[in-house]
Amino acid sequence: MNTTLHPIPWSEFPTECFWYLAPMSMLHLVVFAAGCLVAVMIPRKQPGTLLRRIGRLGLFIGLLLVVGSLFNGLWSCLLWDRLYHSNDYLFDFTPIWPITWSMIDRPFGNEHGQLLGVSLFQLQLVWLLFAVGTWGVTIFLYRLVRRRLPPNIRTGCTAEASNH
Repeated sequence: MNTTLHPIPWSEFPTECFWYLAPMSMLHLVVFAAGCLVAVMIPRKQPGTLLRRIGRLGLFIGLLLVVGSLFNGLWSCLLWDRLYHSNDYLFDFTPIWPITWSMIDRPFGNEHGQLLGVSLFQLQLVWLLFAVGTWGVTIFLYRLVRRRLPPNIRTGCTAEASNH
């Protein structure tokens, strides 16, 4: 097993964010499309409700993608090759799925990953802190953006529709 560890330096933080952003944007797009299909099937009583729901979903999923990307950069620079080593590292953090032994120990050639002075349970607790942080920041930003939108965009009403 290769015992030489090379933690990811902070100068690589933007690159680590990008390596999450690129492939995960496809997953977020699929989730958005599925959410749009569900939104179409939900009954609506007022005009404009569908577009409002789709806009809110898109805003939340977009913010989750960006915030998840930033937290992945933090994960990469703070934890990889410090608390654990995985050989085929692209990104190991997602706020949806916890890190598992199969992610760490996935073989790459003849080498396997390893934990570095922590148990898998302890690493998963760290993952939980990152996941809660990701969801918390996303929800905070979502509410902040929604509050700052003009009232007609926030509620889906236009001046023309409110005159009728």
